[in-house]
Amino acid sequence: MTWKTELRLDDLPPHSRLEAFCKSCSAARYYTVQELLARRALAHAHLDEVETALKCAQPGCGGAVALYEVNSGETEAFQGGMP
Repeated sequence: MTWKTELRLDDLPPHSRLEAFCKSCSAARYYTVQELLARRALAHAHLDEVETALKCAQPGCGGAVALYEVNSGETEAFQGGMP
């Protein structure tokens, strides 16, 4: 099992972002969870089902996408020591 099969879309915070990366043309599109929840068919779907339902938004492509969670960009300080 992976995180995509365990998590449902409505488990994520509404303002978190997901990246849909096209496997055919390499275009990327970003969605907020709130945007995807507005689609009734995806409201209670697991993330692997969301990934299957989404298609590339690039005109003329329509290829399958890989879904990634976008981090907030926050980094943590290095906690290791120097001798």
